[in-house]
Amino acid sequence: MEETTLNDLTQKYSKGAIAIHWLTTILILVLFPLGKYMEDLSPADKMGLIRIHIILGIIVFVLTIVRTYLFFKAPRPEDIKTGSKFNDKLAVWIHNAFYFLLFGIALSGIGSMILGGYGEAMQMGDPESILPHGDVPPLAAHGAMATIMMLLLILHVAGVIKHYLMKKENTLRRMF
Repeated sequence: MEETTLNDLTQKYSKGAIAIHWLTTILILVLFPLGKYMEDLSPADKMGLIRIHIILGIIVFVLTIVRTYLFFKAPRPEDIKTGSKFNDKLAVWIHNAFYFLLFGIALSGIGSMILGGYGEAMQMGDPESILPHGDVPPLAAHGAMATIMMLLLILHVAGVIKHYLMKKENTLRRMF
């Protein structure tokens, strides 16, 4: 017989952390496919999309800074217990990895803007300033980290669903 884990689901994150969590999630779900779509476009065809991608990316970066501050300063609920030490550690690792990836993606995006000519192209309105995708090392890191983020997002959602099905606990209540 499986042991039931009792988590106090009345403990919630702060309203600011909750708002930032969901806004960031929505922005990431826009940014990732937008970035993948732009990979195959010519510089001239992606000028407007790059501007949108940059603006949304900067918003995610600022929100991540604020959420990191809240992570350390605002009260937060205890980590969810699953009944498995491995799963408990995996959940904490995935949550922490999101923060590192968000900062890494933002910094590599800034590096790509500078070293890839994107910033200059935006200022001058000249798509010819943009270097080929393969000639911008931070851009490769940017894409790789974004892909890892999406894989972790899938694991995160799967963990929430698994916990709900196996433990009958709606852990999402803490994020609403």
